[in-house]
Amino acid sequence: MAAVDLGQPNGPRHLRSAPAPLGLYLRVGRNDHTVLLELIARGDAQCFGLILEATAAKRHRELRQQALAAGLDTILDPRTQAAATIGGHSQELAALPWGLARPHRLEDFKDAAGQRRMASIADFALEQSFTQVLAPTHLVNASTDPWFRIDCESTGTLRRQLDSAGGRKVQILYSLAIPYALLRDEHECEAFVAALTDIPADAIWLRIEGLGAGATANGVRNYMLGANAFKALEKPVVADGIGGLAGLSLLAFGAAGGIAHGITFGERVDHSTWRRPRVESPFGRKRRVYLSDLDLLLEPDIADELIHSSPRAAGLLSCRDTHCCPRGIKDTIENPGRHYLIQRMKQIVGVGRVPLAVRSKQFVDDFIRPASDVLAQVSNWSLKNEDVLKMLRKQRRRVDGLRVAMRTLAASFEPQRPALPRTRIAREPRPGL
Repeated sequence: MAAVDLGQPNGPRHLRSAPAPLGLYLRVGRNDHTVLLELIARGDAQCFGLILEATAAKRHRELRQQALAAGLDTILDPRTQAAATIGGHSQELAALPWGLARPHRLEDFKDAAGQRRMASIADFALEQSFTQVLAPTHLVNASTDPWFRIDCESTGTLRRQLDSAGGRKVQILYSLAIPYALLRDEHECEAFVAALTDIPADAIWLRIEGLGAGATANGVRNYMLGANAFKALEKPVVADGIGGLAGLSLLAFGAAGGIAHGITFGERVDHSTWRRPRVESPFGRKRRVYLSDLDLLLEPDIADELIHSSPRAAGLLSCRDTHCCPRGIKDTIENPGRHYLIQRMKQIVGVGRVPLAVRSKQFVDDFIRPASDVLAQVSNWSLKNEDVLKMLRKQRRRVDGLRVAMRTLAASFEPQRPALPRTRIAREPRPGL
């Protein structure tokens, strides 16, 4: 997939106003501050904001400061979703001002106990200069789930606590974490929308378990249909935990105004490990390598093996963007985080700069079709690693299905302008401008 030039043209051009940008938010892992600090220092941070976990506030202090100076949103994740599960709860979460030595229960967010927790979150956000806060929500299994009612009340309480403490400008983002089955249920979506109508949140973040970058064409279509129900709230909708062509499709077809994910991780929502006793691992995960031409994130050794399987493979799959990989595949493998971020940001800029009226059709032609064509070649190669070949053939079937489905949808698609998230710079006019 060809890289999209982020540079500005020389001299003024007065053709027509550019479409409002689409949102990209990055979930920051424990060791992600190094690649992000480099990105910010080089002026390459073309994203809306960073989602920072409360448990890593000290570790990411410099990153938070540099992000603020660069005009990015810094978003506090209070980790309440994990803290209420047996496998997600940890000693780090217990040590937070709103944490407990055991997983949270419903009563911990009711009445005076709930007031204290919301006050603690508000104070923490203001002390650390966060510009946005993910609402202290939980995993819910139905619109009638007791946690959902508590979460709506907690969001209102948090808004009042922020306002009374001088944090009126701090936005609240409501994170609705539900299973894929609920997003497919029209009545459930209507019930969620009705309950969220008066919620004091500035955006709705959908965190749909069971879907991600590897979603099939049917999954992407169902995500679009479900997400469209939330447009009735007239607030920006952000698809949290999805990337790749699946996430980009949501943007191209107006189902979401932004996406959020981690750096080579977190492109699929899976809470299964939170539902069983916690198992500590002494080993960190190696950052994966993004091959945009295949819409795949691969382990470094597998990516290296595939690209160097033949001169033809090296020529077809190596990154040709000298902005992120001046030494080609060597930089892609050695600095996969920077490569991934630059390519993802360029993809979103490329989707967003196309006028809404023709965006969906051009997205299919410029993004899905090229990936489908490359996979058609690669999946027919003679590779020594049979497992890699099986993976490529499976990916080809998925992307081919996405190509047909999205092309069909684009042919009859009537674009509706979604509510888009606004950057911090757009929300906060600077003196003299």
